[in-house]
Amino acid sequence: MLKGHLQIDLHNEITGENQRIEQDNMVTNALGYLLGLAANVGAKGVNHFDDLLPAATRALGGLFLFDGTLTEDVNNVHFPMNVHLIGHAGQAVDTATKLGGSINTAESGRTNTGYVNVWDFSTSQANGTIASLALTHRRGGENPFTGAQYSEGGLTCDRQYCPVTFDLSTGTLYLYYNGVIYKKQVYSNIIKAYTPYFGEETQIFDFAFKNPDSNYWAISDAYDGYLYAIYVPTVYNQGTVSIRVRKIKISDFSFEEEAEQTIAVSNVTAKSTGGTYFYEELNAVVSGGYLYFVSYDEHTLYKVNLSNTVDVSEINFGSVRCRRIFPMRGGGVFATFEWTGTTSSGSTTTYGSPGYVYPDGKYRMNTESTSSVYQPYDYISHETEHLERFQMSSNTMYYSFACNYLGTICNLSSPVVKTSAQSMKVTYTLTDAV
Repeated sequence: MLKGHLQIDLHNEITGENQRIEQDNMVTNALGYLLGLAANVGAKGVNHFDDLLPAATRALGGLFLFDGTLTEDVNNVHFPMNVHLIGHAGQAVDTATKLGGSINTAESGRTNTGYVNVWDFSTSQANGTIASLALTHRRGGENPFTGAQYSEGGLTCDRQYCPVTFDLSTGTLYLYYNGVIYKKQVYSNIIKAYTPYFGEETQIFDFAFKNPDSNYWAISDAYDGYLYAIYVPTVYNQGTVSIRVRKIKISDFSFEEEAEQTIAVSNVTAKSTGGTYFYEELNAVVSGGYLYFVSYDEHTLYKVNLSNTVDVSEINFGSVRCRRIFPMRGGGVFATFEWTGTTSSGSTTTYGSPGYVYPDGKYRMNTESTSSVYQPYDYISHETEHLERFQMSSNTMYYSFACNYLGTICNLSSPVVKTSAQSMKVTYTLTDAV
């Protein structure tokens, strides 16, 4: 069993004033879940233990800072969408981004009873209200956006499936392909000689798409006990779009369908659902009780309250384009963004970053990204309650884990505000409790 102790030191670079906050914190079940998963995945030939242990620099080697309080529950392990990310850090040096911090290798290291990680944030980094902190995987801490997934240990499939839900009690994975839901047994019991692998598939539900056909429907799990099939037609100019929503119960794996709903939204434009590959393209999803869909020019995300469909709000990204969206546990969406920029040689190019759009309309991304446009071809996935992640890329299904979890939870007794005049040092001590 581990114990955590947090120390925050704020230093005003102008006045010289110092402020220190110290507090103990709780450890969640995330590490236990991942070690159990590593035992199973490792039998396939990928040693996930190497990516988790030692825990202090790997499984708990990353840091998140949030502007609101976290629910103090050992099973609260998923990336939170009810608070906003203010800062992050891992086991690398980051001096370029506004959110990222750097590991202080000189002050980090082993203690007599555990390990201490020290992270430094400059005056330009992690500014704002800090109400809670959490340790996470080093990869999630270094990049909470692209580092939010792990993609090793692939299983070759006979189709280009989209994983939609998973029955943890029986090890059954449900997959979508071309208008049909199939199930496959995933043999992941540690006593098996060679795991995991897929069993034979069985067809269990047919959407019977006819008008339009299956290529034009977006299929995803909203993590509310239902699977949603959404059709959005193109609306080029400001007008009314009629969106069709089909809702299928998966909480009991019965796949019973409710009556189809048609939602008319006025004074909008819309980008049609559908794409080259259904497992790559999603621009309409249900998340947290709301329907999200992308405008035709991709600069606006519309949000419709499914309990009151006249309640429609707009999230505008200015010059940034929102290309694809995916449901998140806790509401809101994971999104991929693009924007036009200028290279060092003066030429125009397209940059991109994944990010989060929170339920309240705020969003976070790596705005300092100068890499080529990010294509999330591996992202459409299902994340189980215990952090397992099934994700598809072409004909390979990856059985892995999410890296942007809450490994510890520390709600400050009083939030602190870091300003552009202050540098900050975060010292996190993990102790092997007796």
